[in-house]
Amino acid sequence: MKRLLTVVLIVVVLFCLLSCQGRQRQVLYVFNWTDYIAPELIRKFERRYNVRIVYDTYNSNENMLTKLMTTRAAYDIIVPSGDHVSMMVEMGLLAEIDKSLLTNYHNLNPMILKKSLDYGLDGMFGVPYFWGTSGFIYDRRYLSDVEMEDVSWNFIADERFRNRRLITLLDDMREVVGVALIMNGFDPNTYSSVALAIARATLLEWNANVAQYDSDSFKNEIQDGTIWLGMAYNGDALQVMSENDNVGFVLPREGSTLWIDFLCIPANSQNKELAHKFINFLLEPEIALINAEWVMYATPNSAAYELLPAEIRNNRNIYPDDEYMERSHLVKYIGDNILKMDEIWQEIRGM
Repeated sequence: MKRLLTVVLIVVVLFCLLSCQGRQRQVLYVFNWTDYIAPELIRKFERRYNVRIVYDTYNSNENMLTKLMTTRAAYDIIVPSGDHVSMMVEMGLLAEIDKSLLTNYHNLNPMILKKSLDYGLDGMFGVPYFWGTSGFIYDRRYLSDVEMEDVSWNFIADERFRNRRLITLLDDMREVVGVALIMNGFDPNTYSSVALAIARATLLEWNANVAQYDSDSFKNEIQDGTIWLGMAYNGDALQVMSENDNVGFVLPREGSTLWIDFLCIPANSQNKELAHKFINFLLEPEIALINAEWVMYATPNSAAYELLPAEIRNNRNIYPDDEYMERSHLVKYIGDNILKMDEIWQEIRGM
């Protein structure tokens, strides 16, 4: 009888352990840019699917790629820019997206999907998340809206900044080298020796006025007066502007870089099914609306765009007009030619 009771107790304990294990919440590991999702959406997704999200951040594509290749952590969602998606596909780092699991995929803007083809992508390895451009964030206490209205990228070299370290540029090689190329009349994807030599000369001149290359610090430093001017992604700048009337933002007259960031699933993801659910969740019009209003970047979701307030839809710092779009260029993957740009980047970063 004692043996029977013992066996029954063991069975009961095992059943309880297995039941508890079965009820254990799944975990989704997300690796995203800083301030690049409405925090409430993390909680909404966790509650809807009874899961937990572990959320890590980075501030440049290069940092994201380095960590992805060197850490043992297996992320389920990453958000690289288009040129890096192309690179990572070539390196075998991304899993294919199963569109049959994305019932909200039809909400995406056909124009943005067509632009994605310029990266050599057809939706198999990434889903557009946000798109945008770069410009100048500035302190209105020192720089007026009038003088910034038709500003050039070469304002970075203005004598009033000489050796005063009142400027920050993004910690993003393709963006910084890209705008130096654009300012000199070249496409940011140009890697000819002549074009890069001209861009290098410009960057060396700018470098004397640059305090640091960082994609986050300007958000605080532009408000406390540490810097007067910073190169910023448009959405980041608009987030700061929404909290501080002393801050302005402008797109320089020569045009700028354009980028599309994509929701991707790493090849070594341990939870691809849940990753697809997360992507599909973010494609819902009401969810994409919340995200767009918080992040302040241009949404590729047509259904969400129609729900946005008119003042956001008509804001040319978020959605540039056709004329400015003609002067701006997607940053694309250029293969091993990236090493030519990296040589210049390392030179100015090391000074």
